[in-house]
Parts: sequence; structure tokens; C-alpha cells
Amino acid sequence: MAELPARKRIFYGMGGLTMNLPDLLVMQWLVVRYVPPDAQRHLVPAALFGALVLCGRMTEGISNPIIAHWSDGFESRWGRRLPFIRCGIVPFALVFFLMFSPPISHMHWLNAVYAFVMLQCYFLLYSTIITPYLALLPEIATGLKERVDLTTTQSVFIMVGTFVFAGMGTILEHWGWAALAGCAAVLITLFFIPVSTMIQEKPRPGGSDHEKLALLHSIRLALQNRPFRFVILSTSCYWFGLNGMLVLVPHWVLSFLGRSEGDVTLLMAPFLVVNLIFFFVFNALAGKFGKYIMMLVTYLGSALAMASWVLVGHLPCGSDFSQSAAIMAFFGVPVAGFMVLPFAVLSDVVDYDEHLTGRRREAIFFGVQGIAQKAMIGLSVVTFTIVPYIHSNGARTLRADGELMFSGIYQSAEGSPGANTSPEPPSAEMAPGTIRVDTSPDSLDAPWTLTGPKGVVHQGKGDETLSGLTHGRYTISWGDVPGWATPKHPRVPTPFGLKLMALLCSLACVISFLLFIKYPIRERNGKISLLDRPLC
Repeated sequence: MAELPARKRIFYGMGGLTMNLPDLLVMQWLVVRYVPPDAQRHLVPAALFGALVLCGRMTEGISNPIIAHWSDGFESRWGRRLPFIRCGIVPFALVFFLMFSPPISHMHWLNAVYAFVMLQCYFLLYSTIITPYLALLPEIATGLKERVDLTTTQSVFIMVGTFVFAGMGTILEHWGWAALAGCAAVLITLFFIPVSTMIQEKPRPGGSDHEKLALLHSIRLALQNRPFRFVILSTSCYWFGLNGMLVLVPHWVLSFLGRSEGDVTLLMAPFLVVNLIFFFVFNALAGKFGKYIMMLVTYLGSALAMASWVLVGHLPCGSDFSQSAAIMAFFGVPVAGFMVLPFAVLSDVVDYDEHLTGRRREAIFFGVQGIAQKAMIGLSVVTFTIVPYIHSNGARTLRADGELMFSGIYQSAEGSPGANTSPEPPSAEMAPGTIRVDTSPDSLDAPWTLTGPKGVVHQGKGDETLSGLTHGRYTISWGDVPGWATPKHPRVPTPFGLKLMALLCSLACVISFLLFIKYPIRERNGKISLLDRPLC
């Protein structure tokens, strides 16, 4: 069979940006949008938002096999997959944009309802366009090398999306959330147009000779495929770790390093450069050693990189930021393997299934895999709303060129706040190294104690501004006032909690490695076999 033309590899690969960019932004920045590191700016309670994301991921997981089964048996003049892509892309981009525009600028139940509806729509539409898109891969690329080449092209555009994603911190810092979501929505649409207009599906004569399967029967047949079970379990565990790390990065920059949103881009830069280079390295190594060995390298290497986060602050050279950047560069190596290999591995599983059943059912495998993967991604978000806040005492990081404000609102004995309880925003004229303390109501003149990197910094009463402070972690203890309830510390991520989250992500990758060891498909001379038994 003739090799797939380069232009069509590019047209198909461009869809990688649409598959990658919105999901990265949802995994990393949507949490910051609704649950920023500063607890006083939360739009939705952290635990509730984690539950909403999990519900959305479950919707995506459930809808994946339904849409996959539907597209496997769908018939139209456009083919089986393209109608879903063509009809779904514009609504998807619109919902993505709206998801970053909550109706209320402070914590309110309407934000929770809005987030729930938008997340459900987003994940449903994501399944509608991405599951058929992925199902095109084993159909348009039939050779083992051709599939790795096609997924490498796809991975290049996934990396383009990752570069755009890394720059979103700078866009957010200068132009706000609407610019971030708007730019992404336009790119999502533009990069999916070539897939929907320039790729044609291959007709499958005789494809209707088989009786159509019911959905549950089709899912059951897929799960009876032994190699598929190893793929679905190992990749799902890996997604827990990968998603957890992506969510961790902006909180690490803002809470642990005490830097701005724009510095998220700087921290992601070494990851992206190394990641792009190793796309082609993994492509070459997969051709030499096979996809099985390189998947094991991907899982184990990712586990080591994630575990390395606990070393930040304890290494003998460099600042905390430079140490974090070095680990991100290391992390970029194995993640490149995960971007290149899994779809090609799953395409081999589809071929094996056709050998067993005589049926060609590409989409159902991508759809069933989505159930477990999306559930694990949702679980990682829920875990992130809990683990990083362990040992939280309200401490926040004052960066060298920044400022902080601690606000304490006292409640009266009757349970209601006093007058003038809205904390004033930080002044634009606050100098770097400044901490402002704001107590409400102002008439209380409530006592407090500020503690910094070297112990107690200052004890005062009421509103006060302290300047000339060194950068580091600061916390405040509010004093008792008779007849008033003492303010509680807001939940903020802690260094211990963030590092513990990184270790949990590393453990998930170790489990992926152990699960994939028994994956039975091997490649020999351009053909696949089940260990020593040739299949095709």
C-alpha cells in the first residue's frame, strides 16, 4: 500500500493541537481560574470544584464509548468519523471560551452551577470531535513504521499546542482571562479545519457484512482483548501522574516559588525545548528497539522526574527556580515518549482485535480507553484539591519583587461580620518587599503577629503596612478579641503538600511501568505478534 503523503500527515497531525491545547488549559489554568492559590479569591470552594471536574471527566468517559460505538457503525457520504468532527468543532470552541468566563467575580453558588454546566458541555463535545479523530489514525496509516511516523507528526503539533499553552501565562498576566480563552478558541478551530476538510476516509467494502453489535457487547469484546487491558490500565495510571504535574506547575510557581503567572512560561520553556527534541529521538529508538521497550522507558523515566521535585530546595547548587527548571527539562524527555507512542501502540491492538474477531472497530478502543483515562484525570484533580493543602497554616510567599496582603475578618458573637468588613485591595503604589495587614472591622484594632523566614517579624494592631521585608514564606496569627470570632487561616498550597502530590504522581507512573511489563504484543520485521505467535 502506498505511503501516506506528507501533506496528509501534516493535515492529520494539525489536529494534535486541538486535541492537546484545550485539555492542557483545562487541566492547569481552569483550576487557577476558579480556585486560585489565594483562598480569598476563590470563585468556587476547592473541594466542590474538584468534584465538578470529576463529574465532567466521568461524563467524558461515559460518552467516549457511546460516541465511538456510534461512529464505528455510522454511515454517511462523508464517512464514519468526519461528520462528528465537522459538526462539533465550532460548538466546542465556543463552550471552551465561555467556560473561562464565570458570571460572578467572587465566590457564589451561581459560579458552581455555571462551572458544572460548562464542564459537562465541554467534555461531551471534546469526546464528540476527538474520539472520531483518533479513530482515523489506524485507518489512514496501516504500516507499523507509518503509524509511528504519523503519531510523531501529530506529536509535533501537540508540542506546538504545548508551546502555545506555555505562553498562556504571559497572555494571562498582560491581557486577562478573556484573551487567554479567546486566543485558544481561535487556534482550536483553525487547526482542526484541515482534518475535517482535507482528510478522506477509506471506504471499507464488506464492512457491513457483519451484524451490528450492541454497545455493551462491543465494549465487552474490547475488554476481552488481553493486550488492550494492559494498555488501558497503564496509560490511565500515567494520566493521573501527568495531569497532576500539569496542575501542580502554576501552583508551584505562585505558591512555592512566590513568582508571577508569567513565570509559569519560563518554567515550562526547558520542558518544551527538551520535549520537542526527544519526539524524534523516541521515533528513532522505537524503530530500533520497538514500542514496548520505549513505553517502559517512558513510564520509568517519568516516575524518576516527578519524584525529583522533592529535591528542590535541597540541592547544593542553583536557586529554587533554576532547580525546578532543570527538573522540568528532565521531565520533558519521558513525556515526549508518551506523546509519540501510545496511539501507535493502540493501533496495533486494533489490528490484533481485527485478527481475532474479523471486525474493524477502531473508535470503540479509543472510546473505552477514555473511560478509565478520564476518570483518572478527574481523580487527579480531586486529589490536587486536597493533598497540596496538607499542613496549610495560611503561609504565603513574598517574592523579592512583590508584595502581599493579609486580610482578617472578625465575626461578631452573633455570627455576623461587623461593619466595613470588605478588605481593601492592595495599593498600586505598594513597593516590592511590602506586606499590608488589613483587619475588619477597622474599629476593632485587632492584634496580630507576623512570622517570616527568620521567626517573628512584627507584632501590631489593626491595619498596618510593613516594608523592606526579605522574600520568603510569611504567616500571620490573629489575636483574640472578646466577643468576636478569630479569623481562620485560608487554605493555601504548602511546600510539603505540593511535594507530596509530586510523589503521588510518581507512584502512579511506577504502577504504569509495572502494569505494562506484561503487555504481550511485539514487533518483528514490520509485523506484530503475540509474543512468539505471528498475527499479521
